[in-house]
Amino acid sequence: MLLSRRMRIWVFCVMSALATACGVDDDEVVRLKEGESLADAEYCGSFGCERVDEFCAEVFLEFGRSPPICVRDDVCERLECANSNRRCAIFDGLPGQVKCID
Repeated sequence: MLLSRRMRIWVFCVMSALATACGVDDDEVVRLKEGESLADAEYCGSFGCERVDEFCAEVFLEFGRSPPICVRDDVCERLECANSNRRCAIFDGLPGQVKCID
């Protein structure tokens, strides 16, 4: 009985983490501006980004969060918000987050 309860709690925790980790709220979505690309962005390594002027961040795109990629602090100049009355912002963390806010 105790094992069954622990297993249910563990499954609930895993499912909760997966459900909240992948989704992007419509108000947080960023899109690339016309003619812009993130093709030059490399995936983050185990120790972050190789270049000093870059940091590791997830970009909140329409289809979900990007994998952690190396971006510069001017990444918001290449992006626009799907909701026009919001603005792009960078949140610190490991990895950081690039998404739209009020």
